[in-house]
Amino acid sequence: MLRQQLRLADFGVSPHTGFLPETALSEPSPVNAAWHALADELPKKSLLGTIRAHIEALPPYQPDPQTPPEVQMRTLSYLGHACLWGQSETITRLPRSLAQPWVAVAEAVGRPAILSYPSYCLFNFRKIDPTKPAFLGNVEIIQNFLGGADEDWFILIHVDIEARAAQALRAIPTLLDAADEGDVSGIKTGLRDVYESLLAMNATMNRMPEWCDPYIYYTRVRPYIFGTKNNPAVPDGVIYEGCFDEKPQSHRGETGAQSGIVPALDALLGVSHEADPLKEYLLEMRDYMVPAHRRFVEAIEESSSLRERVTTSTDGDLRDGYNACVHELFRFRAKHLEYAATYIHKQAAQHHNSTAVGTGGTPFMEYLAKHRDETKLAEM
Repeated sequence: MLRQQLRLADFGVSPHTGFLPETALSEPSPVNAAWHALADELPKKSLLGTIRAHIEALPPYQPDPQTPPEVQMRTLSYLGHACLWGQSETITRLPRSLAQPWVAVAEAVGRPAILSYPSYCLFNFRKIDPTKPAFLGNVEIIQNFLGGADEDWFILIHVDIEARAAQALRAIPTLLDAADEGDVSGIKTGLRDVYESLLAMNATMNRMPEWCDPYIYYTRVRPYIFGTKNNPAVPDGVIYEGCFDEKPQSHRGETGAQSGIVPALDALLGVSHEADPLKEYLLEMRDYMVPAHRRFVEAIEESSSLRERVTTSTDGDLRDGYNACVHELFRFRAKHLEYAATYIHKQAAQHHNSTAVGTGGTPFMEYLAKHRDETKLAEM
């Protein structure tokens, strides 16, 4: 049975911008203007530690078909996390006025009502010059918690990485076809695109320290992106008033593991992960992706014969090209582990805090090291 050809457009993936939207989302309509205005004022209001009171004073949130659901999800997610983590005391109940529209919009976009990577990164930037790529120097953040260069830069680095990944993502359909057909020349061309894309992603990743200081990240950026699952601050989860029969809900926090880039490249290259809690966590992270992007990753997993084709080939250049891609993916994960040590583990030790759990609610150092090591094992 012939495999159906993968078409990027079927999965909301752009050949030019990858998982980022190709065109800017429209601005919010006036329907819930007070809500969007409060979100814009978070850098000022958050300092007061009374954000819940401001939310409860807002007029009721109204259905708004004119504003893109992802714009609404971004606003409600930022307000939700400001309410959760920006109060003078940790809360375990989200007010009905926020909880109900947040849950409704979350259902519309196909993700849990929590701040996840798409709202934090993919749909949280604008280009300065719309005719140029979404690279550093041509992008700015739309929504902040506290604001400042460190918070902006942390998110912008991820936006740039997403933009650089487009070259690899657009190569995947033709790479899959070439692998199925035994087209060695086509495979080499596709692998070259993936390799160049990974080189660019790694170059961007290396720039994180330029404007994002580890101390500022740990004390001002990270606290707002935690989730409610495996979080000792809310061990029983959080109640969304008026929703889920008011049974506590627990969701993972925002993390780069919710991006589709690395899972897509894992699937393409045949990088396997041992069946253990780590793999279960990686699969769980897909619940926080844009649903179409999740389906894209799954489609690659189901159809990629690339590793098998390289393994059975006697062409040394083909194997070198494949190994070069795997090595750059390894370097990407190794740098992520290095930053976790510098930006979190070391900072936590200096602040005499627990270092065991990351924003996604996992033993992050252990998991990141295992990600890295399993990638290295894929080299031939």
